[in-house]
Formats: sequence, C-alpha cells, structure tokens
Amino acid sequence: MIKVTDEIKDSLKSTKIAFFSTAAKDGTPNVVPIGAFKFLDDETLLISDQFFNKTLKNLKENPKIALAWWGDQGGFQIKADITIHTDDEIFRQNVEWVHSIKESLQPKSAIVGKITGVYIVKSGPDAGEKIL
Repeated sequence: MIKVTDEIKDSLKSTKIAFFSTAAKDGTPNVVPIGAFKFLDDETLLISDQFFNKTLKNLKENPKIALAWWGDQGGFQIKADITIHTDDEIFRQNVEWVHSIKESLQPKSAIVGKITGVYIVKSGPDAGEKIL
C-alpha cells in the first residue's frame, strides 16, 4: 500500500480547491473542482459528494480517480481506486464532517479512495514523476 508523507498531507490540507478527475467506461474524461476532501489516514482519501452527476456516473462505471491540487505548500497528484458509500458508518461520518464545515450542504455519498500512486505536479525536470 502507498502511504503519503506529512508533506503531502499538509499540502492538501492547506488547499481550498482540488481538481477531481474521473473517466467514463469508454474513456471520456471529466474533471471538476471540489472543496470537500481530506485524508482519512496515510493511505486513504475521503471526497464528499454534494453535487456529482457525470462524476458519480463515471465513478460507478470506472472506480479509478485522480486528484490534483496546487496551493501555498505546493501540490501533488494522487491516483486512487475508490468505493462509494451511501448508507453506512463512513457515510454518516462524512455527513457529520461536511455539516461541521457548512450546515446547509447535503452529502449524497462519500467517495473513499485507496491511494495507488502520488506524482509531482510542479514544473521542472521532475514534473509528472511518480514519487510513491
């Protein structure tokens, strides 16, 4: 299993918007900006779904994602295999977390990603290099 470093966790935590990429079964790409994401642990991401339409359809057809961001503490791209939670303890914890951020948001699902790779996104000779 891939375990992210504190640098990667801190970088995502300090970022307000990340870009969430999915692909349909036929390979058609989709990317959306998202604001409700966090690490559950060193190997797992949580992405809260309030508004996904095409994105959720893609996730059901093809359970692989990429999440990329850039902020004050740099950025990375993470690839992960996901599961969708809609009526279990993970989903309930997701709802509680999202309501602590903004009570009016209504999560439809919790997307849990097991990290399969981490890549450099900054420019330079190492751009795109897999680091984990």
